[in-house]
Amino acid sequence: MTDGPIAPHAPSQARMIAGPDSTPFDRAPDMRRPPVFLREFDHPLHSHPTIASAHLTLSAWGLVECEINGHRVGRDVLTPGWTVYGKRLPYWTYDVTDLIADGRNAMAFWLGDGWYRGRIGFGGGERDCYGDRLGLIAQLEIVDADGGTTVIASNAEDGLWRTTNGPILASGLYEGETYDAREALPGFGLPLSAVGPGTDSARWQPVEELEFDPSVLYPADESTAVREIGERHLPAGSAITRLADGRWLVDFGQNCTQRVVLRIPEGLPAGAEITIQHVEVLNPDGTPATRPLRRAVQRDHYIASGREGSNGPDPTTQSWWEPRFTMHGFRYACISGWPEDRPLTADDLFTRVYSSARRPLGDFSCSLDRVNRLHENIRWSMLSNFVSIPTDCPQRDERFGWTGDIAVFAPTAAYLYDVTGFLDSWLDDVAIETDKWGTVPYYVPYPSPGWGKPAAVALWGDVVVMVPWALYMATGDASILRRHLPLARRWMDEVAGLLSDDGVWDRRPEVWCGQLGDWLDPTAPPDDAARAMTEKNLVATAFAANSAKLVARILDVVGDPQVAAHYEQLAAHIRDGFRRRFVLPDGRMTSDTQCAYALLIALDLLEDDATDRDRLREIAGDRLVELVRERGYVVGTGFAGTPYVLGALCATGHAREAFSLFLSDRCPSWLYQVRMGATTTWERWDSMLPNGEVNPGDMTSFNHYALGAVADWMHTAIGGLEITEPGWRTVRVAPLIAEAIRHGIRSGAASHAVPSGGTIAVSWTAGDDDSCRLVVTVPEGVHAILDLGLGELDDELDDDIVDEDTHEAVTAGTTLEAGEHRFSLYTSVDSRATSV
Repeated sequence: MTDGPIAPHAPSQARMIAGPDSTPFDRAPDMRRPPVFLREFDHPLHSHPTIASAHLTLSAWGLVECEINGHRVGRDVLTPGWTVYGKRLPYWTYDVTDLIADGRNAMAFWLGDGWYRGRIGFGGGERDCYGDRLGLIAQLEIVDADGGTTVIASNAEDGLWRTTNGPILASGLYEGETYDAREALPGFGLPLSAVGPGTDSARWQPVEELEFDPSVLYPADESTAVREIGERHLPAGSAITRLADGRWLVDFGQNCTQRVVLRIPEGLPAGAEITIQHVEVLNPDGTPATRPLRRAVQRDHYIASGREGSNGPDPTTQSWWEPRFTMHGFRYACISGWPEDRPLTADDLFTRVYSSARRPLGDFSCSLDRVNRLHENIRWSMLSNFVSIPTDCPQRDERFGWTGDIAVFAPTAAYLYDVTGFLDSWLDDVAIETDKWGTVPYYVPYPSPGWGKPAAVALWGDVVVMVPWALYMATGDASILRRHLPLARRWMDEVAGLLSDDGVWDRRPEVWCGQLGDWLDPTAPPDDAARAMTEKNLVATAFAANSAKLVARILDVVGDPQVAAHYEQLAAHIRDGFRRRFVLPDGRMTSDTQCAYALLIALDLLEDDATDRDRLREIAGDRLVELVRERGYVVGTGFAGTPYVLGALCATGHAREAFSLFLSDRCPSWLYQVRMGATTTWERWDSMLPNGEVNPGDMTSFNHYALGAVADWMHTAIGGLEITEPGWRTVRVAPLIAEAIRHGIRSGAASHAVPSGGTIAVSWTAGDDDSCRLVVTVPEGVHAILDLGLGELDDELDDDIVDEDTHEAVTAGTTLEAGEHRFSLYTSVDSRATSV
């Protein structure tokens, strides 16, 4: 197997070719059998004896994998990924020098339906969203030592490219894959002349050329590749049980995006079938909970050849099998069709985990295992849903790039992993779909109008402002802002046209629920996620003000202060309308909810009120605390308010209540999910009910990252690391040590690899004698501001924070230069955990 893509080589001579791809699958007639392709060639060619380099460039309508002389090309899966194919089709270039042999060679290509023509989407979905024919475009360039170049490009004219159907009878991203080993091609991937007797050359037929516009091709961004990031093996003698109906249930211990790799047992009769069903959770009776999957049955099928376990390279005798062109979100696998004469054991299967998020940047830990588990859950949900594009969920019949989810999660994502190229590429598709539909769609790509023609919806549309800004803050790269500024301005100008004269966004979008508002507010009924406690117009106006302010900042960064002033005036106008319409004279809000006060405080919607700002902000903070207490320290916010509620409490002097809310494990709360055994973050606060039953709502996922935006607060408040300037040039070191100790957290740590090189790291530990130790490691090019000012908790720290190297006291606001800094301090906080 070669490594991943390298510097691009455009397939300028290749043509899009096709094979037999219209035969219906008898079990699901709207699924069709995909083709495979073969191209043999000789080397040395033209008497050139030595290869200097060989590069294969590859793309497809559908999904594609390639083998050269039986060796896999690249480590990517689901290639070429998901884009708006009619406008952007990525091609991938691989170094295959080591795979080219002297003499006869063979390139074999597998195709699958994927997003291109598979049935995708909710509500029954739609197939052939981009076309009904699968196609291959491939070009191999061989450069010999003397400089001679040979190009082998896909075409239907030279008669050397052949095609037929392979052993994959059907593949769907949602449905799963069916592989019939009886239909395997002997020696496929090897030159036919090397296979020997038994080769059915009559199965092969010429390819046909498809009409194709090569101008849509572009070099893929390597960060969008989907690759294996690890394997999960079962401990011997555990995690496998037998259900009452005879099926084997396997618990892999982690919900994530993965595929089962199964050892095919010897002695299976020809036509025997093994089925793997994948689910996230179990019903209370221990059976697989398939209802949340809706139409996405997530079943893979292996049909035996009857020759499994015999020796030789013949694929009909293979010992291990993994599907190629499907992907599943699951923790549990249910195996049926396994031979009765032998038990299923841990040696018979494992999983490979896949993601596009592969370069970790940030880390976090503390002394409470349940909090660390929550952070791991957030990380796993991100890994599971960063698969070619940022999706909402990896399991049911959806898996779409919902814009609101990533709008709120982008800062956390950029802290945890290098996602710049990944999200930058996706934003290009957002711009294309916005041009097509006239506004930012609810999800991107938007292949079929599941919710009809898109209308402008707050927060979801604000993604085109919030994500570029998050990437700029993470990297300090202003070119990201320049590239996406036209889209951000287009959105903000559209929103400006939808405002009432007083600056409030109260025009109802033409979509079934109007504004999505504080989506999945925990009070929303199972059948109506948009029915939240907070006025939708309030939420929409708050985010409109925020985006206008961010567009003004973007324009300042790229050097256009005059236009920036226009958007700052617009932001001020919207904020004024927000205050007049939604803030009452006594400081209460028309929506007396956690979400309303959190947005008011966190988005600084009072900043223009010089005379009354402090009073109203204090009232808002006090009322937010009252609401948290009244609800018994459980969450009262959905997608819009959740990222801001803890920060709003801390910003108004209520860190104690913020920690109590965060550490509650009553439903609804973050740690309730952990208490219920979650290994990822959920879509609903109560995706699983306290009695262990799955939420009855039609929309219930156990792997959604949106509510995991709380990690941003964890990194700052517990870990003590907060970015304050783009590119991590300046950070604020301000762990809320006193309040953390009060709530039973005895240590915290956060770190992040910065763009300029090196890692900024903060860690603190409480001793047994009221002492604390704080260690800050600052890389070159970064300034760290030591700020342990804890507001109302200041009196719980000694006046002196002592530098252990100089033995001198330091004060809040001290700038720490490059190097490791160690400090000692004392606190009088009762270290017993606060009960909530």
